Amino acid sequence: MTRFFILCALLASLAACNGTNPFDEEEATTEETTDADVDETTVPDEDVTTDSGDPISSDRTTLPGTANPSADDSLFRREATSEDNGNGYAESVSYDGATDTFSVDNLAFDGEDPYTVVRDTNGDRFGVGPFSVFEAPATAVDGLTSGDITQLNYRALYGVSPDGNSSLAIVRTGAFIEYGFGGFVYQREGGVTLPTSGQALYTGEDNYGGLRDFDGQGGLEYVNGDIEVRIDFDDFNEGSGVIGVVSNRRVFDLNGVDVTNDILTAFGAGTTELPILRFIIEPGVIDSNGEIIGTVQSTNPADGDAFEEGNYYAVLSGDNATTITGIIVSTADDPRFADVTVRETGGFFAVRE
Repeated sequence: MTRFFILCALLASLAACNGTNPFDEEEATTEETTDADVDETTVPDEDVTTDSGDPISSDRTTLPGTANPSADDSLFRREATSEDNGNGYAESVSYDGATDTFSVDNLAFDGEDPYTVVRDTNGDRFGVGPFSVFEAPATAVDGLTSGDITQLNYRALYGVSPDGNSSLAIVRTGAFIEYGFGGFVYQREGGVTLPTSGQALYTGEDNYGGLRDFDGQGGLEYVNGDIEVRIDFDDFNEGSGVIGVVSNRRVFDLNGVDVTNDILTAFGAGTTELPILRFIIEPGVIDSNGEIIGTVQSTNPADGDAFEEGNYYAVLSGDNATTITGIIVSTADDPRFADVTVRETGGFFAVRE
């Protein structure tokens, strides 16, 4: 795989942070939690691919992670590895509460020390939606000459659900002209009791946050918004029906400056808000393990044509399935630039209240 990065200078040195992984299948609370093999011939999208290990025993193809999942046990999923776009390379993700640092393995030129929390100009902790933001060290040290080696600008989002039963992390970089290396992980601690009838409403004001990277230029942005999900546990007969929307999105640069209006202006036609990202209603999106997998799309506000397209991956948790923890990956042509695709990797917590 060839990737083109955009740093002015980068000496030839390799450094990466290491740490134990609360998301890692080898560290999970259930002994069934191991990497799994996914049959690439049955995969409906590029985010799910082949992985080493035993086949996942489930109702349908899922992301790599827990083998033989069950509603009674903890569950872990991660982005599938792809040499074509750098997906899924982030491994051994961990957060150290004592030092308030974040660590990740298998990403070259992301420093020798853990990622540190990002703070705003007032020194306050900088957050995106419900997630804390961490940045990789800017430099590493040559062990022979003690000279500084410039590193790539990796960012990570990490958060725990309000009930403490689930968590997720996203890692991306804007240092490449194409999509860079990174990944996402999410997990459920313990099992879930799935309703067999009725409907449920899950909401999360400012509970959606993510990272936006690009294919066609370098750069990285933050995004936040609101999430709402509705589930009909009565129907479809082949898995409950799911409706979801991500609304009120705002986009920020790495300095926290709101650049949403730049995007609205590029859309034209008097656009006043970013498109609403909608879950597509379809059967079979929820399985007996409490996992949810489906597709998303949005509409161009200027002409009504299809705009963003992608997939969502989520898991229900809690005794009464009170929380949804999920990841949404969508792509679209960025209206601000010619021949540039923006990829938004967002995480969310939606709570049944």
